[in-house]
Formats: sequence, structure tokens, C-alpha cells
Amino acid sequence: MTPANFAAYIRLKTKTNSTTFPDADILAYANIIKDDIAKEITKANEDYFGMKFLRNLEAGKRGYSFPSDVLNQIKYLQAKLDGTKQKVLFQFDVNTYKRPTNESEILANWAGKEPEFDIYGSSLYIYSDSAIIDVTDGLELWAIIYPEDLTSLSGTTDMSVPSTVTSFGMPRQLHYVWATKVIIEYKNSKDKPIPLTEREANVEADQSLAINALKGQDLNRSIIATVSDNTNDGYDL
Repeated sequence: MTPANFAAYIRLKTKTNSTTFPDADILAYANIIKDDIAKEITKANEDYFGMKFLRNLEAGKRGYSFPSDVLNQIKYLQAKLDGTKQKVLFQFDVNTYKRPTNESEILANWAGKEPEFDIYGSSLYIYSDSAIIDVTDGLELWAIIYPEDLTSLSGTTDMSVPSTVTSFGMPRQLHYVWATKVIIEYKNSKDKPIPLTEREANVEADQSLAINALKGQDLNRSIIATVSDNTNDGYDL
């Protein structure tokens, strides 16, 4: 479904129009429901919305900014701190460090230890026993990214197609379920709720079938997204 078809189907089933069921209301319902459906998909296969992000390491820079939805769902992080060999970085909390975070202190504290990282705000910070050097695509982050929000219902591109290389669309198999759940929210929002059809009342069964259909796909795939380094808002020590 395209966003335009999505809205048209919802209004057809609810006997509404753009005045009685405005785009803003459809979008409000749709984006909340979209995340709930995505949660169920990740329960069936936690890597379905998995994506790799690559960034250049920059000399003297230990902090690297990423979108918050990426940092909140990190699965794996590795870096070529020596310029060649990848090392896995494990997360720690800087509160347990309790020492200054200047370069000399970091180098001394991590001498002979495995590198680690911490997340603060919208950035991750690397702690290692050597200075950071310039390495093209030296930072590789694996994360689980939920499908992007719908922002307009006038689009003519299928909603399964992401708008950028660093986002996901909603799988086509779930479009009917997605629309039906918006319809249900509309019907239940009335002072006197509108009765559901038998199919609408059993939407969870349709959702389970749709998610099971996704399990049969080859999920051993990856999308490598290159996040721009044209920013100076990282953390420089």
C-alpha cells in the first residue's frame, strides 16, 4: 500500500472523509500502532530490522553522534582502533569509572585492557589504551531500527520502501493489519463505539499469520548505512 491508498482504505471502511477523519488523526493512530506491530515482529525475529552503520574514526576524537533511535537499540559495536584489526567494544557506564576523562587519564586507565564504550546523550564515547587515529569506516555499529514514522498520507511510494538508506519501511505483509488497527482505534474512539466486523475483531490472528509469513524470508541480510561525518558536535578529548 502507498500512504494515499492506506488513507483511502481506512476512510472507506470507516465511512469517513478527510474532514471527519483528518490526516493528522490517521497519522497519530498509525505511528503508535506501527511501533506496536514492529515490537511483535522483533519478538518473532529480533534481527528483522537490523542495520549496520559505518562511520569514519577521526584522529583525536572519542565521541561520535548517532540518531537516538540507533543508540537506544545497539546490538554490537566494533572498531578498527589500530587502523586494521577490528575489535569488539563492550559497553560500560562512566559512573563506574569515577576518574577524569581527559586523554592522559583514559590512556593510563585502559592500558592493557580491552576497549569499551559508553553512551551519553546522542553520542557514544570510545575508551581505549591508544589515541584514536583516522580510519575510513573504522567504526561499525549494529542496531535494531524500528520502521520510520509516516509523515504524510499523500505519498505514492509503497510504505515498505524506506525513505533513506538508514531507515526501514513497514513490511508489505503487515499493511492490511496496520490499516485495520487504525480502523479499530477510530471505531473505539466514539462515545458510542462502532461495532467491529468479524475480520476486524480477529485482527490479531491476521497479524500472527502475516508475521509468520515474514519468518520464511531470508533474514540473513544486512544493510550497511554510512552515517555522515560532516559534523563537529562529537566529543573531542
